[in-house]
Amino acid sequence: MIAVLGFTLAYTAALFVYGQAVESPLTTLYTEVNVGLLVLFGVLNNWARWPLRALWAVSLVGLGNMVGGVLLVSDQPLYMTAVAGPVLYDKVFHAVAAAAMTVIAWEAMKRWAGTGGHYGGTLLLTWLVVMGGGAVVEIAEFIGSNLGDVSVGDYTNNALDLVANAIGATVGLALLVWWERDANLR
Repeated sequence: MIAVLGFTLAYTAALFVYGQAVESPLTTLYTEVNVGLLVLFGVLNNWARWPLRALWAVSLVGLGNMVGGVLLVSDQPLYMTAVAGPVLYDKVFHAVAAAAMTVIAWEAMKRWAGTGGHYGGTLLLTWLVVMGGGAVVEIAEFIGSNLGDVSVGDYTNNALDLVANAIGATVGLALLVWWERDANLR
């Protein structure tokens, strides 16, 4: 766990220094968000007691988020950069982050459900938790766009983020079913 914390703090500090050096406009915001999420997941870990793979998933999602908001490509954040035809890094990141968050949610749900939990019901709740978390992010972006100086897109952008979240959560769930089935066959 110390390695995950050290890695997370190191990339947060490095990207903050980079962002300040190149005057990336979202550096402070993304650093504050990353530190806030680090504290939140630290508190949640007291309840969930995630295995190491889930903690690494959280850290890597944080890294992808900070890189997307702070790294500049042609004077704009990576989030606004096309990475596959017209598909922006933003949408790819939403899908990958949702898949990773599915692992995190699944590990917590398995622990909380215990041995008496219904497998299909636990899978459904895991998917819903990830989708709910994605909706919270979109609500925060909406509030930030309307009350703050940060514009992260319009209604279409937010809706496409939710679609990317749904794709990622579904792929993540399919991978979980496959991993769990494979683990039970051993």
